[in-house]
Amino acid sequence: MYHSRLLGIGIIFLMLTSGCLQNNQANVEQEDNLLNTEGDSIEVWHTFALGSTEERAFLDAIELFENQFPEIDIEVTGVPFSNADQLFMTAAQGGEAPDLIRLSSDQLGKIGDVRVNGFPLLEDMRSHYSQVELSTFEMRSLQAMRYNHSLMALPASQDCLSLIYNKAIFDSRGVEYPHENWTTADFVNAAKSLTYDDTFGLALPVKSPYWWFPVQSGFGGQLFDKNGTPSLNSSGSSEAVNWTLNLELEHQVVDQGVQTVTMENAFQASKVAMVIDGPWNWATYQTSRIDLGQSILPIVEETGQHMSPLVTYKGWAMSKQSQSKVVSAKLALWLSSAETQKNFALETYTMPTAISLTEDTDITENEVISGFLYQAELGTPAPTTKGMSLVYGPLSTAFEQAYLSKTDDEPTSSIQQILDEANKQLELLMGD
Repeated sequence: MYHSRLLGIGIIFLMLTSGCLQNNQANVEQEDNLLNTEGDSIEVWHTFALGSTEERAFLDAIELFENQFPEIDIEVTGVPFSNADQLFMTAAQGGEAPDLIRLSSDQLGKIGDVRVNGFPLLEDMRSHYSQVELSTFEMRSLQAMRYNHSLMALPASQDCLSLIYNKAIFDSRGVEYPHENWTTADFVNAAKSLTYDDTFGLALPVKSPYWWFPVQSGFGGQLFDKNGTPSLNSSGSSEAVNWTLNLELEHQVVDQGVQTVTMENAFQASKVAMVIDGPWNWATYQTSRIDLGQSILPIVEETGQHMSPLVTYKGWAMSKQSQSKVVSAKLALWLSSAETQKNFALETYTMPTAISLTEDTDITENEVISGFLYQAELGTPAPTTKGMSLVYGPLSTAFEQAYLSKTDDEPTSSIQQILDEANKQLELLMGD
């Protein structure tokens, strides 16, 4: 039986990168025998929210695995998603890394360049699976989990932002539902019509870089150029910052000081008509009995391009320090299997990465899952680079400065100048 606990710790620093790989593939019988001889206990760190539908689905998958392999004892630990990478690196430095950890593709760049005693922190997963097993995953998802050619995790899911709305509020104000031909002008005008009394047309954290990424892309900007060089100040980026901040400051369709938690709470309380959010919160919103709708993000009127959200992949990575690699590889494949992905999709609206599920009618005919998958097709995969893992610091500072600049009677810097400085800061961080 698995043992579950929650880890809440502070963190520090790091060191490491990729490893050598060997392409020796044991047959199934040999693997099953090794399950009984290599080790009967493994530790798994997950990043699902405590008490969430996702955590319950994960624990169900663990229980099914242990039913099939009762000799294996699994210790389950919950860690915060936001700093799981730092916690893992700290544990690895002390020789106490878990056997498996759930990581996001945009966290791998930070871990990939760190070494402990000359060895990488993560196992190259290619040495544990056949080409047939790896071919069950979408190529884009596998590519997202690679760093310096090493496959650092098995992709179990993908996610991105999309537009979620409360149909009842739209109906009460006589406003047309969002659709795929909506422009930014349509979006803002609708938000204005839906802002009345103590209800706002939209909620999103306007100073959060993650919510700005799709806007930047829609305005023609990019985070990095084709060589991986930072381009936070690329053409269209300052216009994207200005447009995002104006949702609160000029159009007043977003309340002041919205953070992710207040956004979620306001939408659940039907105090907001629209949010830009991901499938991870759909089940939570359903518990509030809201008549939910979902649509892709609007077309930027100035460029004619759809906003393109950042697509990140989450999956299971194995510690290089693991003493139970065969068992860990078996469990990672189990947690990433098409069957487990399907259960997650139907229970939590998590978007799968298994190729077989692209033609599964339970998935394709599910309006919510198929809607988010369509949004992901229009998205931009987050680069698995050191730069991507470092981008949030300089951009968060830049957004605070840009917000103050727009509210200052005598601004000292333009948004373009602020982004120029953020780009320089990111380049310096990448050079460390």
